[in-house]
Amino acid sequence: MYEFRCGSPVCRTRFTAPTEDELMTEVARHVVVKHRVAKPTKSLVQFVRDNTIREIGVKP
Repeated sequence: MYEFRCGSPVCRTRFTAPTEDELMTEVARHVVVKHRVAKPTKSLVQFVRDNTIREIGVKP
């Protein structure tokens, strides 16, 4: 399971998805709709992936 917590100081959006790919689909939609970024750059996508997404519910 993967979790996204928006890094914007004015946004408290949080959601989860079973796979990182599914989560990134939702993140892309969030960025376009909520933050009005019509064409996110590769560097923005990488920043979001590195700083706002984490794997949760993993047992050792």
